Amino acid sequence: MTEISALIVDDDDGDRALLRRFLAKSDYAVRVTEAATVEEALGVQDPDIRAIFLDNVLPGETGLESVSHFRQIWPKAGIFFMTGQGDEELAKSAIQFGATDYAPKSTLSQNAISRMLKNGVAQALAEWRLDEQRRDLATFTEVLVHDFQAPIRAAAYLSEQIEEDIEDGDMAEAMEGLRMLRKSAGQMQDMLRSLSDHVRLDRDDAEAEACVGDLLDRALTALGREIEDSGAVVQVSLEDPAHRIICRPPQIAQVLQNLVANAIKYSGDAPPDIRIAAFVDDAAHLVMTVSDKGLGVPEEYRSGIFEPFKRVPGHNGVSGTGLGLATCRKLIARHGGTIWCTSDPKARTVIGFRIPDRSRPV
Repeated sequence: MTEISALIVDDDDGDRALLRRFLAKSDYAVRVTEAATVEEALGVQDPDIRAIFLDNVLPGETGLESVSHFRQIWPKAGIFFMTGQGDEELAKSAIQFGATDYAPKSTLSQNAISRMLKNGVAQALAEWRLDEQRRDLATFTEVLVHDFQAPIRAAAYLSEQIEEDIEDGDMAEAMEGLRMLRKSAGQMQDMLRSLSDHVRLDRDDAEAEACVGDLLDRALTALGREIEDSGAVVQVSLEDPAHRIICRPPQIAQVLQNLVANAIKYSGDAPPDIRIAAFVDDAAHLVMTVSDKGLGVPEEYRSGIFEPFKRVPGHNGVSGTGLGLATCRKLIARHGGTIWCTSDPKARTVIGFRIPDRSRPV
């Protein structure tokens, strides 16, 4: 039986109890969280909620006023809007604000709730994926229109220069031009690879059980050459390397690879000093962190670095596309998790992620 998280937002104890009974008899194994107000609901710390049953008449902010807030926090969730009395205009407004479905409380039944869950959860997830694909298309277009222009112009110019040098018999200059041309081609190749990693995440790798230690080994093995060439020192502290977690192993390994590669890239003049840690927290989430003593990230840029093409000012001398951390955030979100950055100029920069430590696929 598929397991999902649901949030009931209703200040009526009896209505919440009725919904709990309906959800318990649905085709899903539903983990239910309850809240009596919008403020209380917005404080819920479950990033993987897939169904929200939202009453309209609530103390303080109404359900209708809060639909957009819930949609921002839980973009994958089906939001099922409920009122004590049927109201077509209210229903239309709720759908326009982002609700998935609408039902008067008087019509709620076991069959109605089961139908809403079956159709609404799938619909909300499909809409989220479609929105994500639209954003990816915009990202792809932006790279093609803007970022590719410079290396393409450089390649065209270098080709002309090489042709002139060969005609003049200046082979030394021609060889230098070829070296620069290869560098420009490498930049375009790196950009395409990063872009491909970012926009092709609509593919769904199968969930599987994997050891935390094996996931990290996969990432470090892929970076073996970079670690050796940079002289990086990598210290690993895993609470339990044999701990097994249900995830999409290639994607979590890619996140770790990107984070370690960033720590190497932004190490500054000193050899990279990297520490990797992992543990399971009290809320049954796997937490992994990668820290370094490199260039650091000023506080005002720590959330923005996870957006596509957002790079920290002053780091422009370091090669990169600005998509690595955006890809990490995207992959962690696919696992129902969160990613963050902390940085202390006198200590270490830490980038960590937290994903549900599920015992079986969902």
